[in-house]
Parts: sequence; structure tokens; C-alpha cells
Amino acid sequence: MKQPSNGKLLTGVGVLSIVGLIFLLGGATEVSAQFRQGPQLEPEQAQAAWTLAARGVANELGLSKEATTKLMDAYKTARESYQKAMEELRGTGGGGFEGSQDLAVRERGKLETTLKGFLNDKQAAEAIASLGTFNGEWDRFLDVIAGFKLNDKNLFTALALVRTYVVDYDKARRSATASQDRASMRTARETHKAALDGGLSKIFTPSQLITWNQATAPRMRGGPPGG
Repeated sequence: MKQPSNGKLLTGVGVLSIVGLIFLLGGATEVSAQFRQGPQLEPEQAQAAWTLAARGVANELGLSKEATTKLMDAYKTARESYQKAMEELRGTGGGGFEGSQDLAVRERGKLETTLKGFLNDKQAAEAIASLGTFNGEWDRFLDVIAGFKLNDKNLFTALALVRTYVVDYDKARRSATASQDRASMRTARETHKAALDGGLSKIFTPSQLITWNQATAPRMRGGPPGG
């Protein structure tokens, strides 16, 4: 996977709305909703990010090689299914908040059923907590990390840190969305991202940390071109 030389990164699947539009126009998504993303990852980049995400979860769960392969395959299938379903939903004009949320719940349920076919209930619950978010920001983060060519120890540490961010922020996002608290969502994102950055600073080189910060900085509408 080739890392962009200018420090800017092709971002994850889907275009995000800013927080205000979430509640004014009902355009929430399953990813960091108050920040917009730029161009989508290329298919091979997205699939590589999905593989890394599943590998990280498998490592944390202590899965066997066989179960790890099944988890990677299941997640890839789920992300492709979710992506296709979202495209079809938008094509019919049903891509608003309620429609996208219902679709996400259905696709998450399908993935959970698949996982329970080869994981125990506790493992499946832990896996679905992150993999079931279908988080495009996670893809973007892992695409950056993949470009650093970390050794296995640092790679799995980084994957665990990012997964913690995904789970913690998803919980905060759901709570903020339910209460329509835009400020809380923004604060939660900043707080959890700062914690993630702090953890990664212990394993990244100074130049890697600069690249990470540049590539994963929030991209508000009206920000730098190509962000």
C-alpha cells in the first residue's frame, strides 16, 4: 500500500456531513459525522484497511489462524454488503438519517450472526463493538498506519489503540445523536482523538507522528483543498 507523499490521505468510504447538518437536515452517517471526508479510498486500499482492522481485533481476542481468516473474510463481506446497500439506498433517495440508521442496524445484525458461527458469544460481542460500526474514519486511520510499515509489536499496539478510539467514540456519538447534542459530539471526538494521538506518539517516530497528525486532522467544510 503506497502512502501519499504529501502527507494527505485519501479518506474512507462515504462523504460525511458537518454536525449542524446532521440535526438540521437529518444527514447522519455511521462515521465521524461532524467532519467531512475527501475522496474515497481506492478499493484495494479500503480492503487492506478492513483486513488490518480484522487482524487487530483477532489479535486482541487471541484467535487462531483459522478463526482470524474467517473474521477477515466475514468483515470484508460485511463492508462490501454495507457499501452496496448504502449506494442503493441513496440511489432511491432514502439515504436520510432514519434510512441509513436502519440499514446499519440490519447490516450489523448480519455480521453478528456470521461471527457467532465461529466465535463464542463474548468474542462476537467484543468484535461487533468495533467492526459493527462500519467506520470509514477507521479505514482512513489504518491506511495511514499501513504506510508506516511498523513491526508487528508496534502495529498491533497501534491497531488496538485505534480500535479503542472507534469503540469509545461510537458510544459517545450515539449518545450525542440521541440527545441532539452537537457540542458533546464534537468534544467527545476531540477528547478521544487526543487520547489516541497520545498513545500513538509513544510508538511512532517524530516524522511518522507529523504525517499522522496532518493526515488525520479534522477536515471541516471550507478547509484545505483535497482534505
